Formats: sequence, C-alpha cells, structure tokens
Amino acid sequence: MSKRRVSFLYDDEIGNFYYSQGHPMKPHRVRMAYNLLSSYDVLKYMEVLNPPRASEKEFTRFHADEYIQYLKTISPENMQEHMTSVQRFNTVEDCPVFDGLWDFCQIQTGASIAGASRLCSGEADVAINWSGGLHHAKKAEAS
Repeated sequence: MSKRRVSFLYDDEIGNFYYSQGHPMKPHRVRMAYNLLSSYDVLKYMEVLNPPRASEKEFTRFHADEYIQYLKTISPENMQEHMTSVQRFNTVEDCPVFDGLWDFCQIQTGASIAGASRLCSGEADVAINWSGGLHHAKKAEAS
C-alpha cells in the first residue's frame, strides 16, 4: 500500500476568534491541535498549507447573496439594530454573531474549498480542516 498524501489546511488566525461565554465551539482548540501535532513532530508527515480566504464570489456559488451581505456587515456592535435579520438568518445561540465573523467564515471556508480542491485534483488522499463546521449554514441561514 502506498503512503497516503495528507494535506492539513491551517491558518493560525483561526485561533483568534471567540464565539461567546459558555459556547462549546472554541476556535482556539484548532490552534491547540496544531501545536500538539507540531510538538509530537507529526506535521512532517503531512503537507501543511495556509489556504487562501474564500472570496465573496466563492460563497455565493452556494449561499444566497443576501445572507452573504448580512455576514459581511453584522457585528456584535450593530446586531441590536438588526434583530429581525439576526432571527431571519438564525445567527443566534449555536451560530452566534461574534467579532470578526466574516473573516472567520472566509478563513474556515477557504480551507474547506482548498481541501476539496486538493482531493478532487488528486494532490491529496486526505485533507484536514479542523475549523470546518465550526460555523455552519444552509443556503440562506446559519444552521
């Protein structure tokens, strides 16, 4: 059996985001996982890539334009003024609004797209994006 080609898609910025007090998703854990892999010298067995951030165009290939515009503009500072949209786009509790939400989504989604691309092109047999799914969505709302 040949050696599997593993791509680990990682952007150190992912660990800088914070959902909210008591929320189970902790992006800093992705950084902790990276540091553990590094400490145990496991990274040498994979190709570690810093993927590009997903563009608005890449998001709108699946997600509704209105939803993407909302993600680009909503913040903890302005969400009280936009409570109808907060409810409509389901950015409550499980998928909350937090500082840097759009940047986080671009980093996370860019890594997922890059991983899928490497798998489809045959450049990798395994693609790892541990930030994938931390903020998840349907076509026109968080889920």
